[in-house]
Amino acid sequence: MNLTDLAVFFLAWFFQAFTGFGAGIFIVGILSVLYDPRMVIVSSALINLFGTLFMSALLMRRVRPNLRILLILILGSVPGIFLGSEVLFFLNKDTLKLLIGVFIFALGVYDLAVQRGKLPLARMKERSSLTIAVGFVGGFFAGLIGMGGPPPVVYLNQILEDVEEFKSTLTLFFTSNILFRLVSYKVQGGMEFFSPDLILAGAVSIPPAVIMGVYLSRRVTPTALKTTISLSVCLLGLALIVESRSML
Repeated sequence: MNLTDLAVFFLAWFFQAFTGFGAGIFIVGILSVLYDPRMVIVSSALINLFGTLFMSALLMRRVRPNLRILLILILGSVPGIFLGSEVLFFLNKDTLKLLIGVFIFALGVYDLAVQRGKLPLARMKERSSLTIAVGFVGGFFAGLIGMGGPPPVVYLNQILEDVEEFKSTLTLFFTSNILFRLVSYKVQGGMEFFSPDLILAGAVSIPPAVIMGVYLSRRVTPTALKTTISLSVCLLGLALIVESRSML
């Protein structure tokens, strides 16, 4: 465990606690430069499971998740995760990142326009069929490139007015995704890539980062926070585009 690991986990989980998503992107993106990417991906899954459970416990002291929407999202995500994992072996990953990056960026721009009141008629409405579809697309992206957050983030950002309910529902959805991934790693023999040092760094950094991020997000107006979430999705899309272009 070193200061770099501690700083990466702290900043990543501060961002996730503030916006509701994004920790895995920072952790894998930065630490994979320093360590074996397989070790980072597998270890961060266990670390992020601890993070989502800790954050869920903190959030649910004030508000409960929308369990009906959560269960439907999970139902849709399961086949998406397995399909994405299968497709990964047949297609060029960097080309996929470019296409998904463009899609996520467009999704963020669309959500930003909705949150700013520019597209009132285009705002998504809660429907079971749409919830399943969003869960499936999110699961597909997670299985494909390990990044399934943006579709459910945008959907929940539009249909749930309460930001705390948004975060708690999204956090438990991420928990389910991580559990499926850990089962997959166990079946595929990936347990050998667990790093005790990385796991310890995450365990030390996550609690204060989550507490601080959740606390500061409560000091921001819901409208401003929802706009920040939209902008974060846009930035994530741009990051994927830049990363994929550098690898092509």
